[in-house]
Amino acid sequence: MSDLRKHKHMTLDDRVEIQECLNKGVSFKAIARRIGKDPATVSKEVKKHIHIKENPNNKQEGTTVAKKPCPLLSKAPFVCNPCSKKHLGCGYQKQFYNAQAAHREYEALLVEARDGIALTRETFFVGDKIIAQEMKKGQRLYHVMETHDIPFSKSTAYRNLHKGYLSVSKLDFPRVARFKPRKQHKEDYIPKAAKVGRTYSDFRVFVEENNIKS
Repeated sequence: MSDLRKHKHMTLDDRVEIQECLNKGVSFKAIARRIGKDPATVSKEVKKHIHIKENPNNKQEGTTVAKKPCPLLSKAPFVCNPCSKKHLGCGYQKQFYNAQAAHREYEALLVEARDGIALTRETFFVGDKIIAQEMKKGQRLYHVMETHDIPFSKSTAYRNLHKGYLSVSKLDFPRVARFKPRKQHKEDYIPKAAKVGRTYSDFRVFVEENNIKS
């Protein structure tokens, strides 16, 4: 088992390791130990970067089976990488995890995020709907953000919650409702007149004039 990685984001080496392990039928839990990540992170990575690949032989047949994913893909690992029939006469639509393609998609998303793309009304309502549905099921916000493709960050969700923009209220967030707002302690006001002759520059002049040595 490898030591926990210090980097937060998934690297290309991590993704290559995931692909190689998937090809060998290694479980998400074992993959997570190898790259120093949480199994849920590995699962989310694979499901987020699934690539559909249709069998060219099935286009001539025109069967509905060729357009449907294999029933086995409804559970982990969700891709055909470890399947022994992936290069044989399987008539189902195939889906794979590819490390290079996944990393390109990640880098493209990272560039968009750094460019500061504004959150549109449509994307906000999509995220708000998902959060509201999952919160009513008893899910925590952190779990919702980790397991769903929400188009904004957790801090954005809390910020919009405090502004009253989300469909859910503070009562739906146990931690938010439990803690009271912090008290703001303001420093005593000091008039400018009271600061005359008491600045650091005045202190330096006083030291030089009186030849005071430290």
